[in-house]
Amino acid sequence: MLSIRSVSGEVLLATELTSFLETLAAGSHPVRALKQRLQRLCSQPRFRQRLAFLDDGIVLNDTDDEDILKPGEVQLVLLNFITASAVQITELRRAAERGVTARVEAILQRPQNPDLGHPAPLLVACEQGHVEVASLLLEAKADKDKATSNNATALFFAAQKGHLEVARLLLEARADKDKATTDRGVTPLYVAAERGQLEVVRFLLEAKANKDHTTTDRDATPLFVAAQNGKLEVARLLLEAKADKDKATDRGGTAFFAAAQQGHLQVARILLAAKADMDKATSNNATPLFIAAQRGQLEIVRLLLDARADKDKATADREATPLFVAAQNGQVEVVRTLLEAKADKDKATNANVTPLFNAAERGQWEVVQLLLNARADNDKATTATTDREATRLFVAAQNGQMETAGLLAKSKADKHQGAS
Repeated sequence: MLSIRSVSGEVLLATELTSFLETLAAGSHPVRALKQRLQRLCSQPRFRQRLAFLDDGIVLNDTDDEDILKPGEVQLVLLNFITASAVQITELRRAAERGVTARVEAILQRPQNPDLGHPAPLLVACEQGHVEVASLLLEAKADKDKATSNNATALFFAAQKGHLEVARLLLEARADKDKATTDRGVTPLYVAAERGQLEVVRFLLEAKANKDHTTTDRDATPLFVAAQNGKLEVARLLLEAKADKDKATDRGGTAFFAAAQQGHLQVARILLAAKADMDKATSNNATPLFIAAQRGQLEIVRLLLDARADKDKATADREATPLFVAAQNGQVEVVRTLLEAKADKDKATNANVTPLFNAAERGQWEVVQLLLNARADNDKATTATTDREATRLFVAAQNGQMETAGLLAKSKADKHQGAS
């Protein structure tokens, strides 16, 4: 029988030696295993435990093989941490950062507090993906949720870098899966979605991380940032996990809006298939179709029009339509597509500026030709700056857009000739 006593004489553990050794996995260290069992009884990690036989004073080291063990009584002494110097603190952090497992083990055996230093050794080990080092530090009772000055934790760094096994290790140690940074309120799930770390996202969702947590800087969700960055498979996972597909940012932008803005067609497709609101507008009433038209995202425009998105919904500030802003920016194919979809070619802004007037003023002659071919009203116009009646012909000529002015003059003449 092997008995282990505390300094006070209390028997903490009594085990039949042969039975104990039979429970060990091949290649494991019996003294280390004994200390790990004691940790559950004395609440102190093996690094702070010292074991010695009472009869002969032989000290049991963690790496000793089973031959050193014998029936008898063993004294357990619990050591305090050393008063670590700045050099020793740096030594542990560097060993953790470089993944030098044996050196980390030796330093912890001093025993040295695993949480000393900024950033803490666990943070740098997890950021670099050193699973064995992280495991040692957690075994030494390093604070699993210790964070940087910005409140970024070890799990945050593991998620950011896509270190799945490190993330798994931390959650097994009950790390806070939703702890957010202080600058933007970013959680591990958000940063994993942002970076496209698919397997980490999958793992965190399985662990029931908050899938709809919003950042503090703009109220963005993991789905929003995945859509914005074109992380298709991440977005698919979040939708399968029933993430809120229509949750908007502080400016009203949804995941659909973000995908449309950046031209991520496949992301937009899966959002549409998930029945995301394709007409949900921002605080300025800009829809996904509006932003796609403005940016010249032709395939997104086609997708939305095929899905019967509102093609004439106007913004709140200027009452500008998708056709208006596409004409303004010279997005020729977008204009063509909107006209084919029967978008209102003459719908004016609150300053009474039509798509034709705007295109003429800016010298977008291909757009002007398209609008004229679609029989846009060549007489409807005012200038937003002078508040007086003007034709597109006057504005185009005034701005030196002679090619555009020629088109308009020909159209006007043809119109008058047809009326006579």
